[in-house]
Amino acid sequence: MGNGVGEENVILGNGSIELIYAIAEILPRGFKALIPVPSFSEYEKAVLRVGSEVTFMQLPKDFSLENEKIKRAITPETKILCVCNPHSPSGTLYKKESLLELVDFCHQKDVIFSVDENYIEFSEKCQETTLAGMVKKYENLFVIRSVTKFYGMAGIRLGYGIAAPNLVEKLEDVRIPWSINSLASCATLAAFNDTDFIENTKKTIAQEREELAKRLSEIEGLHVFPSVTNFLLVKIQNHKTTSTELKEMLAKERILIRDYCTFTGLDDSYFRITVRSAKDNQKLVKAIKQIFEN
Repeated sequence: MGNGVGEENVILGNGSIELIYAIAEILPRGFKALIPVPSFSEYEKAVLRVGSEVTFMQLPKDFSLENEKIKRAITPETKILCVCNPHSPSGTLYKKESLLELVDFCHQKDVIFSVDENYIEFSEKCQETTLAGMVKKYENLFVIRSVTKFYGMAGIRLGYGIAAPNLVEKLEDVRIPWSINSLASCATLAAFNDTDFIENTKKTIAQEREELAKRLSEIEGLHVFPSVTNFLLVKIQNHKTTSTELKEMLAKERILIRDYCTFTGLDDSYFRITVRSAKDNQKLVKAIKQIFEN
């Protein structure tokens, strides 16, 4: 499957969620997980489900990784570090060298480095940024992928993990039997082989994302964070409204946005939107602009 990865390095799951919960299952009870926030909420839920503890570390305002700060936060009780690349919910793409520095440090400390690459296919730098091929070198590395985001197949439920053979074997021991159905297998293989779709999606999303970010940035009071994915994180800076109020007003126009008021590491000045068609994006920008002007 590329990057020097073989069948022995791959484990399938009923969506990436099953794998996120499975990695928590194989760790010793009472362990601590380090999660730089904001981040995907299921990491925390998976850790708490097995009776273990979560340590949150606040990312800076630009959501960049502060490696030295992360290293200092790792204790003897820490058994896993959970990172998204591209970062969710900001869409920031981290450099491979920066991530490998943390992988190597975690390897020395006997800590699993779990990197969620669910959105990495949207990036033009996917192949040069992914850590998939590094599982040959680091036995503590766990790369998580899914077909949900890029291929738009959320209901199909198929994810996959990439890791060293011994880690894959441990995960197989705790994975629920028969979690992958034949429809998901066939649909995923068809999606992976549809090169026209892959190329067109990358091109279209990149073009529409750039235009949408530009239009939103022109609205006074909004800051749009750079993204390599199919979504944009936006911060309301003028305090004229909150993300919750904006969500409710847009809902009346039959437009739904993601409100981050309850998200660990964020507040009610942040919201996230998905990049859609040019027509839909224009409708969104027009509606937000009218709300802020009024």
